[in-house]
Amino acid sequence: MQNALVTRAKMLARAGYSVIPVHGNKLPTEPKRPAISWKKYQRAIATTDEIDAFFNDRVTALGVVCGRVSKLLVIDFDDVMRYQRFCRHLPQYSETYTVKTRRGFHLYFRTSEKVPSHQFDGGDIKCEKSYIIAPPSEIGDFVYHCTKNVTELHLEREDVDRILNYFHVRSAVRLVSGKKGETANKVDIKRVYRSLSTRIGRNNALYRAASMGREAGLSKDEVEKELLLLHIWQNGKPDHRGENAQERRDEGLRTIESAFRGASRAKPLHSGLPNSIRERLLQAQRSTVVCRLLDIFAFEGWEAGAYFTLGDAIRTGQLFGLNRKSVLQALTGELCRFDGQHIISRRYVEYLDIKGLKGRKRGRPVELMFRMPSAARLLKLLKVAWAPCDRMQKEDLLSAKAYRMALHREYLLRLSPRSSLGVLAGRVGVNERTIRRYNLALGVKVKACIGRLELSREVVRTLPKRGWRTAANATKGFWLEGRDGGRAPAWRHIGRRMLKAGGEGARVCVRLASVFSLKPGETRAPLLERISLRDLARLIGSRAAGGAGLIQRLGHAIDAIRERAAGSGYEKIQLSYGNVAARIADDKVAETISGFLVAVTEGGAEVRRPAKRGIAYRMLKEFGDGNVYLALRSSYKEVMASLARHALLAGDAGQSAELLARASV
Repeated sequence: MQNALVTRAKMLARAGYSVIPVHGNKLPTEPKRPAISWKKYQRAIATTDEIDAFFNDRVTALGVVCGRVSKLLVIDFDDVMRYQRFCRHLPQYSETYTVKTRRGFHLYFRTSEKVPSHQFDGGDIKCEKSYIIAPPSEIGDFVYHCTKNVTELHLEREDVDRILNYFHVRSAVRLVSGKKGETANKVDIKRVYRSLSTRIGRNNALYRAASMGREAGLSKDEVEKELLLLHIWQNGKPDHRGENAQERRDEGLRTIESAFRGASRAKPLHSGLPNSIRERLLQAQRSTVVCRLLDIFAFEGWEAGAYFTLGDAIRTGQLFGLNRKSVLQALTGELCRFDGQHIISRRYVEYLDIKGLKGRKRGRPVELMFRMPSAARLLKLLKVAWAPCDRMQKEDLLSAKAYRMALHREYLLRLSPRSSLGVLAGRVGVNERTIRRYNLALGVKVKACIGRLELSREVVRTLPKRGWRTAANATKGFWLEGRDGGRAPAWRHIGRRMLKAGGEGARVCVRLASVFSLKPGETRAPLLERISLRDLARLIGSRAAGGAGLIQRLGHAIDAIRERAAGSGYEKIQLSYGNVAARIADDKVAETISGFLVAVTEGGAEVRRPAKRGIAYRMLKEFGDGNVYLALRSSYKEVMASLARHALLAGDAGQSAELLARASV
C-alpha cells in the first residue's frame, strides 16, 4: 500500500499537483486529517525527497491540494442523486476525470482562476485553501478509485461562473426575479445576500449577489455601496473565527473585485427564437404556449442541448405567468408535437447503479428528461428558413397578449411593412379585429395606399357589370373618382356614362395594402401611385361582386382542361419506406402541383390519391412496399391547370384566369 501511495504521489507531483499525506485508517477518529502541517504546500509542490518522507507506515491516504498551486478545482458530490442531476443539466462538464468516493463522486477540473471554496446542498466545490482525498487512498473499508480515466477539463472564467451559478443561483431564482412586473435591472441584491448568507456563508453570498448586480447592469461602486456595509455587520456562523470590521471590509472588497473580474455579461434584452419559428408555431397551433416557453428558456440562459426535468420547466414557467397546465401541454400534451415529431425532444434516464453505494435508491427507477432544442433543429423540424429575431423584454413574456403584441410591435419598428391586416393578423395567429386593437394600443400610424388609373374605353371594359341583385354601392375596395373628387361605384355602365360626359380627369381608384409604422415623425397622408391596366384587372377580378360566379366558371374550365389532358401520360417513380421523405417534401400540401400517388389493386384497378407524405406511408402499408408510385405529370396543360387551381383556392382569381389562359393555348 505504501509503495502504491508513493508512486501515485510522485506521478501527481510530476503532473503539477501539490500532494500531502493524510492519516486515513491510522487515525480512525479523524481519517481525513493531514499528517503534516500543509500550509506551505498551498503555495509550493513537494519535492521527491519530501514525498518519500511523507508516506510511511503512519498514513494510508493521499491528499491533493486544490487551488492555484495545482490549478485544480474539484466538485465533491456527497449525494449521488445530486451528481446525476448535475450530469443531466450540464452534460458538457460531466466527461472529465472522475473518482468514486465513499458517498459520491469527485469531478476534477483544471483552471487558473482564483475561486473560493464553496458549499452547496449535497456537496462542496473544493478550490483555494482546501484539499481532497485521491486514489488509491483507503479509508475504512473503502478504497478511492477512478471511474472515468480521461483528461481533466480546463475551465475558463465563464465556465467557472456557469458552474457556480448552477449550484448557488438556482436556489435564488425567485429572489432574482423580484416582484411581479419587476425587471432584471431592479433586482434587490440586498435581499439576495441576506437569504443566501444563512445557507452558503457570507463570502459566498457576497460573491453571488455581486455577480447578480453586475449582470443586472450595476457598476462596482454601486454594488459596494449596496452590499459592503451589510456584509461587515452580517453575523457569521457560531463556530466562525471572530473578525474585526476592517478585516471584513477588506475581505468584502476582494470578493466584489473577484465578481467584477472580466467584461460584464449584463443582458437586459435577449434574442430568443428566430421569427420564422415563432410565426410557424403561432400559425400552426393557434397558441403562444410553446413559443413563450422556448423564449422563456432562452431568456433564463438555458443553452441548446441542456437537459431539464418537468419540475424545472414548471418552476421556470411560473416565474413568467405560465401555469402548470400550459407547461404540461407544451411538453407532454396536445401542443408538444409538430408534424408527428416532438418539438422539445425527450428521453428516459435511468438512475446509475453505483457499486458500493450504501442505502436504498430514492425516487422512481426511470425519470423523464427533456432537452433544450437548438434553433437549427427547430428550423429543420418546422421546415422554415432562418430569419432574424426580434428582441423582447421580460414583461413581453408574461402573457399571451403581451407576447403577440410584442412580436407585432417589433415587426412594425423594424420594417414599417406595406401589408394588409389579414397578413399581419396571420403572422401572429389572431384575427383582423385583434390586430386593430393592437394597433390602437401601440399608437400605430396607418398610411392608406391608393392605386389610380385614368379612365378610358379599355379601362371601362375591365369594370364588372352590375347584376340585378347587387346593391348600388357594392364595389368594395375600388371606385370611380370624378374630376371634382366625387366618388361613385365602379360599375361598367357608370364608367361609360362618365366617358360620354367628357371623362377628363376621371379615374378608377383601388385600395392597396396600407403602410403600418411606429417610427416617430411618420405622417398619415395617403400614398398615391399609378397602376397598370393588367394590375387593375387582377385586383378587380378578385374583388368584384360577381366574384363567386367567376370562381365557379374558372373551376369548370380547370376541370375541363384536366379531363382533356388526363390521357397525356405521366412518369412513374417507385416509392418505398426509405425514399418517401425525399420524394414528398411537405406533408401539409393537399395535392402537389405536378404529381399524385397511384397504386394498382389485385383486381387491376388504379387507385389515385393526393401526394401527401402520410398518405404515401398508408398506401405502402396497404398495397405493399414497391407497389406504390409517385406519378409526375408530363403535360404542360395539366401543370398549368393545377397551378390555376391552387391560385383559385388562394383567392387570387386574376392570377388563376391568367394561368388558365396559358393552359388553353
